[in-house]
Amino acid sequence: MPVQGLIRRGISGWNLMTETITDASEYEHITDDIAAIVDDYNLPESLQHRIYETIEERGEVPIEKVDDIAQAIASRYEDSRVDAHDPVGTVSAQSIGEPGTQMSIEADESIVIRRDGETELTEIGSFVDTILAADNQETRITDGHEIALAPNGLEVPSLDTDEQIRWKHIEAVSRHASPDEILLIELESGRSIRATKAHSFVTRRDGDVLPVAGETLVVGDVLPTVGSYDHASGSISVPLQSQSVAADGGTVEPNTNITANAERDSASITSAGIIGSATWERISSIETVAPEYEYVYDLSVSGLETFTTGEGVVTHNTMNTFHYAGVAEIDVTQGLPRLIELVDARKTPDTPTMTVYLEEEYANERPRAHEVVWQMEATKILALGDISTNVADMLVQVDLNAETLNERWPTIGDSDLIAEEVQDIIENNLGVSTRREKMLIEFGPSEPSYRRLLQLVEELRDIVFKGLEDISRVVIRKEDNERTNGEEFVLYTEGSALGDVLPIEGVDASRTTSNNIHEVHRNLGIEAARESIINETMETLREQGLDDVNVRHLMLVADIMTNRGEIESIGRHGISGSKDSVLARAAFEVTVNHLLDAAVHGEEDDLEGVIENVIVGKPVAIGTGDVDLRMGSIDADSGRSANSGGSPELSDD
Repeated sequence: MPVQGLIRRGISGWNLMTETITDASEYEHITDDIAAIVDDYNLPESLQHRIYETIEERGEVPIEKVDDIAQAIASRYEDSRVDAHDPVGTVSAQSIGEPGTQMSIEADESIVIRRDGETELTEIGSFVDTILAADNQETRITDGHEIALAPNGLEVPSLDTDEQIRWKHIEAVSRHASPDEILLIELESGRSIRATKAHSFVTRRDGDVLPVAGETLVVGDVLPTVGSYDHASGSISVPLQSQSVAADGGTVEPNTNITANAERDSASITSAGIIGSATWERISSIETVAPEYEYVYDLSVSGLETFTTGEGVVTHNTMNTFHYAGVAEIDVTQGLPRLIELVDARKTPDTPTMTVYLEEEYANERPRAHEVVWQMEATKILALGDISTNVADMLVQVDLNAETLNERWPTIGDSDLIAEEVQDIIENNLGVSTRREKMLIEFGPSEPSYRRLLQLVEELRDIVFKGLEDISRVVIRKEDNERTNGEEFVLYTEGSALGDVLPIEGVDASRTTSNNIHEVHRNLGIEAARESIINETMETLREQGLDDVNVRHLMLVADIMTNRGEIESIGRHGISGSKDSVLARAAFEVTVNHLLDAAVHGEEDDLEGVIENVIVGKPVAIGTGDVDLRMGSIDADSGRSANSGGSPELSDD
């Protein structure tokens, strides 16, 4: 088979590589045009053969159908690939420490939720299904789990660090296919819960509260519960602000049959959302049963990541440690590599990122926060619709998705106007004439050329239709707001463009930061860069458990790096390489080169610093080394020297 040299654009630039082109001559129905279309997708040889075999099975296939087949297989191939900087290692490590799949409960398990201040009891299956099926809901498939961020205003009773039950926000929901077996766990009070074996529970062991997998629980272990449970009526009673809930979905009168702890705490319900103290109950039995439903479900909750079932059992979810990482985590360089980046003052970090805070009206509502997201995140054509090529008519066809257009341009609201804007951007960037019919845009080369047709497709994929080219992804997280003692939405970006982000409407420029210290310097000045170096270095050490390092050491480093008005690295190309002393420069790195250059240029070393004096064996001119001591005899009566000269007699002792 012939081998052709290709230049392909990779993650870090243009890379020269060789690629084996699959020989299509062994297939009866594969023409040169079909082979050219398949080669365009740059698929592995095994997948090219798979396309050819599919075409052979169908006999003569129209050229446009060939492109559909190749596109479908290429799409599945791209979905299965892992790109550079994807947090694979992070997710893998977490899945080793704590099970990463099938951490959920049965569909008909009821859960207590508060929706916009109104308490209700609902089945987790229908609750999650409704969120996932919403028209404007973004979902993501990760390792077989369908995940989505939760709407605003949803809260659940959750265990806190002080063993109080408080209302906590639901951050995300998840479902996946049911496993072959699940656990049925019953407590001494008659409460029960059905969950997968890998689902995480909170228990007490040796006086410590810790999460464990359900399959490691044994009879006699304890689980946290809230309120009192009446097994006969199937109802629980907890000191909610408005009403109690019943396991069958109804309600009971508030503050009836409440445990002693709950009665004690009912008077202390405040705006902090305290419901009551957790009561620890022993497990009376554990059984393995078959699941009754197609899916099992889970919630991601802020804080200790716990939520409460309809029978008052507090269960710990592991969605934030695995599932949610796939949706809303940004992978950043940490540890020693990050520390080296900072002291070397590298122009661009390996993983540039920004923390973008929002103004109050945008920080409290997810739809308003999304308006800022779409102003920042680079929107390319593959996010807006599907691309196909019509080789027979020499056309590139773009089929736009109206829902996606309305989502990404929320302030316009008319998909036809947005499609017209997309059409104008294509014409201006590619220099072609286009034809549009509703959501379908078509264009092609001015002269029939298969090569030019493919070039247009590649150029189309690189166009940024909205947002900032340097920001490839934006993640929304809900975090505590120390200024208001409430919560707010904060944006984290993959990529950094501080100067372009700060003027965007809704961005709080006073708190927004970047991990690129040079970008901070260009936009905010040298003092801001100094603070950024201190904060970034301290945060890097804190992540590695070294938060006891005195910040004054880091302040000294930052001062040295910025005292000349520019950011200088600590190294031979920066501070150490710019010292006046030849010997001091030579002592750091490339000794021979420094000495040779100094000799060629006739440099002199005044031996004023510590390093050069240590090298030549002279006392360092600091402390006692900076004082000349002279001794002599003086006449006590006259105050004159005993010798005739009037000056003290010097001694060499």
